[in-house]
Amino acid sequence: MTKQNEAVVNTIRTWIFPGLAALVGAMMWSTLNEIRSDLKTLMSQSAIDKTRIDNLERAVFGNKNGNTNIPGDRRLPEPPYNMIAIMPSREEFIPIKVKKKTI
Repeated sequence: MTKQNEAVVNTIRTWIFPGLAALVGAMMWSTLNEIRSDLKTLMSQSAIDKTRIDNLERAVFGNKNGNTNIPGDRRLPEPPYNMIAIMPSREEFIPIKVKKKTI
C-alpha cells in the first residue's frame, strides 16, 4: 500500500469507529429513555387500576361490618331457605364390575 492509502485508512479508522460507537450509544440511550417513560406510565396506570379494584371490592363485598355501598334495589335478595345438597348413596359411586365372558 502506498503512503497515501495508509493515510486514508488511518483517517477512516480514527473517525469512523468512534462515530459508530457514538451512534450505537445514542441509540441505546434513546431506547433506555423510552423504556423508562413506558415504565413510569405503566406504574401510574397500575396504581390507578389497583385503586379501582379496591373500590369495586369494597362495593361488591362490603366492609367487615357487612355494609355495602350498593343501593338496596340493586342488591341480590337473601335466600328464603338454606340450600341442601343431596348426595347419592355409596353404591352408586362404585363402578359396576362386569364378569369376563369365556368362549
